[in-house]
Amino acid sequence: MRIGIFGGTFDPVHMGHLILAEQCRAQAGLDQVWFVPSYAPPHKAKDITRFEQRCEMIELATAGHPAFQVNRIEKELPPPSFTANTLAELHARHPGNEFFLLMGSDCLPDLPGWYEPRQVVERAGLVVVPRPGVMLWTAARLAHAMGLPESTVRLQFVACPMIEIASRELRRAITDGMSIRYLVPRAVEEYVRERKLYTAATP
Repeated sequence: MRIGIFGGTFDPVHMGHLILAEQCRAQAGLDQVWFVPSYAPPHKAKDITRFEQRCEMIELATAGHPAFQVNRIEKELPPPSFTANTLAELHARHPGNEFFLLMGSDCLPDLPGWYEPRQVVERAGLVVVPRPGVMLWTAARLAHAMGLPESTVRLQFVACPMIEIASRELRRAITDGMSIRYLVPRAVEEYVRERKLYTAATP
């Protein structure tokens, strides 16, 4: 199968994540999209919401979509959660599947500085959503930046509505008592409210 890998902290998952995942699935011909929440993100603050709660919010958000699922693989791998290691383990566990990494075009210039970036592009195609104001990197430019043959980089751009929602702004809005209705799925909104996430009363 052709599997899209959508990584991130998803703290919380929101409508922008879901729209990106669906457009990538449809336009890149993916059989499934696996949401892979980061267990120990190397570049994020340590005070992120508990892993299982972030997974549960994604499960609520994707319920009813047969091609979407949550994959908890990064909880089982040594920290920090590097994409190269996750892809290596996914290949080992699911031989025969073809993997594609979903990302915004703003991530492409940073990719050569990732942990083992060559292994990332060798183990997964890149399905990229253009971001406003960001110069598009071609496969040739990315390959050159990593010292690889251009044929090594499998890169496809997909058109996607620009939904400017940021999880950090949602967390701030919740802390300030503001509404997040229609920015996250209703089930996620209720989950956040019931568990008092992103407030001083968060357990």
